[in-house]
Amino acid sequence: MVPFYQTPATLANGRQTAYHGELVITDAHRRQVLSAQEDEKPLRIRTHSFLPNARSYVDRLLKVFLDELGMPQVFDALSFCIRELAVNAKKANTKRLYFAEKGLDPSGPDYEKGMATFKQDILEDQDHYLRLLKEKDLWITIEFLKWEKTCSVAVRNNVPILAVELARVNLKIALSRNFQSLEDAMGEALDESEGAGLGIVVLVLMLRRLGFPGDSFQFYTLGDETVARIILPLTID
Repeated sequence: MVPFYQTPATLANGRQTAYHGELVITDAHRRQVLSAQEDEKPLRIRTHSFLPNARSYVDRLLKVFLDELGMPQVFDALSFCIRELAVNAKKANTKRLYFAEKGLDPSGPDYEKGMATFKQDILEDQDHYLRLLKEKDLWITIEFLKWEKTCSVAVRNNVPILAVELARVNLKIALSRNFQSLEDAMGEALDESEGAGLGIVVLVLMLRRLGFPGDSFQFYTLGDETVARIILPLTID
């Protein structure tokens, strides 16, 4: 296990802005990334809602991070993976708020009852839950780290994963190892109770197609946090 150092958050979520077109990389972006790589310490970007301005900022830092490691060819794949994992983390945080407001216990039989209305209710009142995520300081942290002959990207959130959620994630990971393509996965990986459920499957298949080992994707709890981490060798055999 690589060491982790507590460093200040890099990004405080601001106003929502759309981003289109080529990534604009500034000297400030490069300084942030190069300093973290030279010290082999994690560079962390924290947000409560992962709105478009945060996604754009993460992509810019990811682009520099991979370019400096000589791995620009994996940018598209890792950008997809980060977005998928961050959306899942935001959903997990929002789910806790929703269950608390409804007076439901997500760790017991109330889970299925709450999930029956969760998606529709959140869609109808998105602004309310975006405000609550910030007020209750439920965050998502995206982390880049170069460590010896590996690099990693991770998405962390400060809500421990529930047993039922972890079981579904582990099932997706296990299923993905039996598939050769996304087409193979379509018929078996769907999970209507939590959405289509293909994101994790696509992530694992994508990493395998790029030539990375099957254990590159890890999912675990660390204290009160849930961590999804992708660990890659700096060179591919």
